[in-house]
Amino acid sequence: MAVAAGALLGILGAGFGIAAQIDAITVTHRDDGFKIAFDAVVDAPTQQVYAVLADYARLGKLNPIITAISVDVAPTGRGERVRSVIKACVWFFCRQIVQVEDVTEPDANTIVAHIVPGAGDFESGSCFWRVTNEGPRTRLHYEATRVAGFWIPPLIGPWVIRRTVREQLETSIVVLERLANQK
Repeated sequence: MAVAAGALLGILGAGFGIAAQIDAITVTHRDDGFKIAFDAVVDAPTQQVYAVLADYARLGKLNPIITAISVDVAPTGRGERVRSVIKACVWFFCRQIVQVEDVTEPDANTIVAHIVPGAGDFESGSCFWRVTNEGPRTRLHYEATRVAGFWIPPLIGPWVIRRTVREQLETSIVVLERLANQK
């Protein structure tokens, strides 16, 4: 369930005084879109972290850039259709982005989402979340591709997006840990 590269990327991170850590973030320009990947460790039990990530209707609690969420049954009857509205800003470039994804949970540790072309502001894309147990902590692996259906200024390249992703991760980790540890 990738509420968007800019949204669900705002779920993990590391900050001063918390136990979570970002192990890696990569952002690469790919054809007419971007590929984003990160690995992080969260100081919360795996099942509770997964429960927070899979609670699509409440993803807005994780990061204020997610301004609206709606969840319905996917038209295929398999999984859910998640529509999110995100206010994304990179430097001077701000945009309200609508993302619509069909989300499935193939197993108790994996979330997979595919952009619904023509239903939002992305032409195509997908994402993959995998949570694994590391004792009392949880490792999160995330990979996403996004092809925007809107103009992105040429000055906004992978390094700027990577910095923005890291900032969002850092601001959201406290909330993810708190919510996961309350479950």
